[in-house]
Amino acid sequence: MLSRLKAILRPAARTRPIELDDGLYERVSGRFPALHHLDHKQRVLLKTRCREILNTKSFQGAGDFAPQDDDCLAVALLAALPVLHLGLDGYRDFHTFILYPAPFIADIEEVDEDGLVHSGRDLRSGEAWARGPVVLAMNDVWDSGQGEGFNVVVHELAHQLDQLNGEANGFPPLHAGMDAGAWTRAFSAGFERLLTELEQGLEPSIDPYGAESPAEFFAVACEFYFDVPDWLAENHSQIHAQLAKFFMMDQKDASRRVAETQRSAE
Repeated sequence: MLSRLKAILRPAARTRPIELDDGLYERVSGRFPALHHLDHKQRVLLKTRCREILNTKSFQGAGDFAPQDDDCLAVALLAALPVLHLGLDGYRDFHTFILYPAPFIADIEEVDEDGLVHSGRDLRSGEAWARGPVVLAMNDVWDSGQGEGFNVVVHELAHQLDQLNGEANGFPPLHAGMDAGAWTRAFSAGFERLLTELEQGLEPSIDPYGAESPAEFFAVACEFYFDVPDWLAENHSQIHAQLAKFFMMDQKDASRRVAETQRSAE
């Protein structure tokens, strides 16, 4: 979701810092089953990254919306997933989350393959502006991370990571030792598979929104990686393997970890 908002935002600035007490943290994190995929060490690191995001990023409400502590913490928790092992340097190009209470209307301007400019309006759950803010609809943030392959926060922040080396194109800056050819083959094959499935009227193997562009396919794949990792490993094994290397964490056997977490809570 890369087009820019044309309307002038008048965000309500948040000035009071969040006191990250254990009660608040446990209450909000418990609303996201996707966080149960993490092992103990990852959960400890998640809280550290969450605190770093809360301390270094601004959270602003759009218009008259005033984000509450729960809202900001929910965004920070889900935003911490992609940079759990990468560190916050991956988010160096933006400093602000702008939060709407619900999906918002964006005036969009896009250029097609023939160079023609098309303008229109679209209802959006999120926007990732190059070197600018990340815009999110809070009701979709709360619907994220439920084990259904949907995570608007991860999706938009995947675009931010993708844009670190230029325009978002599904090819973020890879780490030393990663094989650029293997990345391209895995994601190109997955993208073409989705296009073929849609053209032939078949059940799509991943969210069809990924067919919009390689950049959107990458962002959708990231959603699935953090939300339903076992499913992604089974249905797009090469993409899962590349994302495991990119995010420096292997999400395999996530179902087993969820079951263990549930047993320990009983």
